[in-house]
Amino acid sequence: MFHKILSLLFCLILLVGCTANDSIDTSVKSDEINIVKQEILSNADNFDDFSKGLVTSDFLNWLCENFGEDVITNLNNQLKTGAFSNEDWHRITGNTATVLSDLYSGVLDPNSPNYRNDIKIIESDNESTTIRIVGDVSLADNWKIMPKLEERQRGIYGILSEKTVNLLKNADIFLLNNEFTFSNRGEKLSGKMFTFRADPKHVTYLDEIGADIVSLANNHAYDFGADAFADTLKTLKDASMPYIGGGENIKEAAKPYYFIVNGRKFAFSAATRAEKNIKTPEATENSSGVMRTYDPTKYIETIKTAEQECDYNIVYVHWGAEGSHKIEDGLYEIGSKYIDAGADIVVGAHAHVLQGIQFYNNVPIVYNLGNFIFNDKTIDTGILEINLATDGTPSYKFVPAIQKDCYTKIVDGAEKKRILEFMQELSINVSFDEHGVFTEKIN
Repeated sequence: MFHKILSLLFCLILLVGCTANDSIDTSVKSDEINIVKQEILSNADNFDDFSKGLVTSDFLNWLCENFGEDVITNLNNQLKTGAFSNEDWHRITGNTATVLSDLYSGVLDPNSPNYRNDIKIIESDNESTTIRIVGDVSLADNWKIMPKLEERQRGIYGILSEKTVNLLKNADIFLLNNEFTFSNRGEKLSGKMFTFRADPKHVTYLDEIGADIVSLANNHAYDFGADAFADTLKTLKDASMPYIGGGENIKEAAKPYYFIVNGRKFAFSAATRAEKNIKTPEATENSSGVMRTYDPTKYIETIKTAEQECDYNIVYVHWGAEGSHKIEDGLYEIGSKYIDAGADIVVGAHAHVLQGIQFYNNVPIVYNLGNFIFNDKTIDTGILEINLATDGTPSYKFVPAIQKDCYTKIVDGAEKKRILEFMQELSINVSFDEHGVFTEKIN
């Protein structure tokens, strides 16, 4: 019995000793981390302006709690080199400074009073991020595509090849130009030759082709007036389909929408300057409509707003001469202004045919992607692909396709080669390889 008591006491002594030692170790470790945090704050001048406003004592405490003490140490070691970039944030934490700011402030938390519904997190299966964009899409019941879809009785595969659908659905983010209205109400705008309207139930087709966001900044979104436009907004909201370039008022129409993928934040915004005889109303403080950019001043402010809180800024504009492969005079100058304001790429639609690509300050202006699913004409079209590597480096690809008899498919072989050669002819200071990857050509 005496031996059992001694053994029990010995074990208790060991336990107390271990607890005390663990407590001391934890305290020492905590003191060391606090010193590291102070070093980070004292070297804050090495951060960019955005990070300087983000990095406070409270933020570092939050960072340590959510990402671990090693992150704080690695952050400090990088900061001591005197060179600290947004990519260093991503390398160390898996998130850029803009994403960390959103996480810290609670704007991504539905239970937070700071929650915002204009930012969506998308889970990706890949380390790199792929964005795909197409041009004009019409699913209007009173036009070419939907009657063929109904007639062929193959659902979405009656107007798109399986390979095309798979590519679009496999994008992390897929954007298209929604060039029609979702409604069973309203009267045609007077003086318009073509007006497009779809039953709201057909909104499900957007999801079937993998759309993640649509643009309403075009000359057909308001074809059947204010009631039909209101139905369009409600239909898209009810379907949880984000939209840009149109809204109940100018605040909504001008507002960018954001996605977070692989720890990076992407901004999307849209505007139109397509109509020569303007019928589509511009949104105001008190009335619905689209975002215009005939005078680019207002839209430039939208681009600047997006640039302040994103890592990659996508500008989608409805412009250019219809039916012409020629780049309209003045678009390069306007596109350059968008890029100076912070656009990382400028993408156009409206011409219904392909137009070329041109770089400005290492940033591409993709003038027109043409029809994608729009009518029964046989035309060359394609899919723009933007890929951001794990280090944030962007690359660009044009995937050739053909629309024929209300059916669009990606092409290979001779047809692919022909379309890429045609895009090369249309483009300025751009080189295409045999896969459609395009880069700036330095003279």
